[in-house]
Amino acid sequence: MKWSSIALSIMGQNQPTDNEHFTYKKRPFAGPSYQKLSNFLEQQNTDVAEDTNDYYQIIHNSFLLELMKQTICISCKSQWNGDMSVAKREGLYCSLVFTCHCSNEIKINTSKQCPKTSKRDINIRSAIGANFAGISHQGLEKLCGVLNVPPPIDDDHFSRTITHILPVFESHKLNSMKNAIEEACSESNKRELTVSGDGTWQKRGFSSLHGVVEVMSTGSSTKVLDLERLSKSCSICTGALSIKHSNPTKYEEIKNKHKCEITHSGSSSSMETEGIYHLFSRSEKMYNVQYINYVGDGDSKVFLKLTNNPPYKNISINKIEDVNHFSKKMLHRLQKIAEDLKKTKIDGKLGIGGQGRMTKQMMINFKQYYRQAIVRNKTNLDEMIRSVWAIWKHKASSNEEPHHEWCSIKYCGYLKSLEKGEEYDHNKHSLPLGIMKAIRPVFDELAHPDTLKKVINGGSQNSNESFHAVLWNLAPKTRYATGVVIDLCAAIAVLSFNDGNQSILPVIAELTGGSYGFYTKVVLKRLDERRVYYEHKQKRTKQEKTKLTKETLDSE
Repeated sequence: MKWSSIALSIMGQNQPTDNEHFTYKKRPFAGPSYQKLSNFLEQQNTDVAEDTNDYYQIIHNSFLLELMKQTICISCKSQWNGDMSVAKREGLYCSLVFTCHCSNEIKINTSKQCPKTSKRDINIRSAIGANFAGISHQGLEKLCGVLNVPPPIDDDHFSRTITHILPVFESHKLNSMKNAIEEACSESNKRELTVSGDGTWQKRGFSSLHGVVEVMSTGSSTKVLDLERLSKSCSICTGALSIKHSNPTKYEEIKNKHKCEITHSGSSSSMETEGIYHLFSRSEKMYNVQYINYVGDGDSKVFLKLTNNPPYKNISINKIEDVNHFSKKMLHRLQKIAEDLKKTKIDGKLGIGGQGRMTKQMMINFKQYYRQAIVRNKTNLDEMIRSVWAIWKHKASSNEEPHHEWCSIKYCGYLKSLEKGEEYDHNKHSLPLGIMKAIRPVFDELAHPDTLKKVINGGSQNSNESFHAVLWNLAPKTRYATGVVIDLCAAIAVLSFNDGNQSILPVIAELTGGSYGFYTKVVLKRLDERRVYYEHKQKRTKQEKTKLTKETLDSE
């Protein structure tokens, strides 16, 4: 029996075919991901001919022995009969030795050695995969155990492998951000950009040892333009403390030779302010651009730092409020009013809450109404003020005294009914007048011109929040990670967010010696295709939900 027929009989006839490859189908609800991934594929030649045998196959040892027993030994010329042993093992790589009863040996390596290093291809891929999947070394060990395969490289070698692959990922991350800068400049036709900035912490609360700040473009296809990790702790410095007194010479050697992870000396809460300021300060030197408009949340410390110590000469930075954060003021003010008045009798009941009154859901609705009033009139202050007051007047209206003169027929159920000549019952949709008078001070504040002028041409930090979700999916907040691991996960997150999962292919090729790997390419392409489809599905569902919500609000 020939080797090829033996292998097929053992492993099955299924061989990868061209239908494993995917192309992006432009859908009616195509979003920014479609554009990002398509742009990357146009710039990168990822469709080069691949060796369809360039992948790993999991096979049980018993089947390997069965395969060998169906061959002829080149030494004794009889049917092979012997045993298999492992001459060397490094994590998932091993060197197998097949020894015939005549003592003839056949040696085979299970993974190639990568260029310019002693590390093996499979171990480098496993380190990348563990962080790409967000399971780290411990998760990889569990996976190997359940699959009944040998454990991966130990924790120390795993950390060294991370340190080895990080510079290559950092290099590709920098190229991705530079390309994103040029795209933003091309879209705005100038090198003065509007960016959204935000910070995120590895641990919830303001006691985190590590944080990440980033600035992102605000155009049609948002991307990460620059990013930095800030750390108050270094894992190597902390570990070296154990030998500080027992072996001071070694301690000093470690301290002097290692690259310290500490990049921040202040409090955890100040990481965002210091980090974003640093990103602004280096934009001219690194990218030859200036960030002149800054979309941020209500945190005044960041903008105060940018205005008190301007990073650019003769250029003042404009603050653009994040509409989503700003609209939460309505919810917070209503919650405070409800708390303050919970022992005050209003319209025969204590407080403003209860059925048919200002419930928690109604407060959330008011926040949504407030946001819509801002977004619909983001370039017109007068109309924005009228739209906000229209919320109060609409909810304070009654059948005897309707006040819809500032409402729009687009969303006002009363005006729509009036146009159709139908009856409209305010009792189903309005709130008691006593409640509305109690919350009037909230509208006096939030509908004031000095308040609303802050959100003229308001922006959004939604893209920043989306990027944070990608980052912490790779390095979950429930698990401690060193600064180096966060750097690697941040690099993977930037590549994936900006250019899609396939942007990791050139990195793997550079690290392993020029080959993507057949199924590496197939799977990453499949993930990108799924991302485009889910975005299409989510956008379509959102439009349908928005239409339904709009119809519900119209009836109020």
